[in-house]
Amino acid sequence: MSMTNDSIITKLEATFGTTIPKELKTKIASKLEEMRSYTPKVGVFGKTGVGKSSLCNALFGSDVCPISDVEACTFAPQKILLELGSAGIQLVDLPGVGETPEHDKKSDAIYQSLLPELDLILWVFKGDDRASAYNEDFYKRIVRRYVEAGKPFIAVINQVDKIEPFREWNEGERKPGPKQLTNIEEKCQGIAGFLNI
Repeated sequence: MSMTNDSIITKLEATFGTTIPKELKTKIASKLEEMRSYTPKVGVFGKTGVGKSSLCNALFGSDVCPISDVEACTFAPQKILLELGSAGIQLVDLPGVGETPEHDKKSDAIYQSLLPELDLILWVFKGDDRASAYNEDFYKRIVRRYVEAGKPFIAVINQVDKIEPFREWNEGERKPGPKQLTNIEEKCQGIAGFLNI
C-alpha cells in the first residue's frame, strides 16, 4: 500500500522530532508527486539484427515491435510503455547500427539526441556474432562518455542458444551444454573487456 504525501511528511516530522514549515511541506509534496509520476526511459541499443525488437517483444509478452528474419524493421525510435501497476517504464527500441554508413550517420544522431534523457541503457549483443570491432567503435564514439558519467548500463547477450556448439543446447531445459557454457562465459568476458565493465 503506498503512503500519501501527508503521511510521509508526518513520518518525517516524527522521525526527526521537528515540525516542517508549510512552505517546505509544499516543496516536499511537489517533489514526491513528481517522483510518483515519473516514467523511466530505457534505451535498447545494438547492431542491426541482434534482436532488440525481439527482446522488447519478449519483455512485453506480445508483439509490440515489428520483427523480420531478413531485413531491418526499426528505422526510427519506437517508444513503448511497459505498464507496471499504476506506474510504468518506457522502452525505447532504437534503430540498429552497423548497416550502412549513411544509415549509421542518422542512427548516430538519434542515439546522441536520446542518450541524455535515458535512465538506463540496455545494449543487446548477439550471442554468435564474432565481429566486435563495430560495437567497440560505436561504444567509444557515442556511449562511453555517458556510462563513465554514471548512466546505468546493462549488457544483454541475446540468442546464446546459437553460440557454438549450438547442438549442445538443451531445448527442453533451456540451458547450454558444457562446451557451449564455456563459450558463453568467454563471450561475456570478451564483451566485458571492451566495455571495461
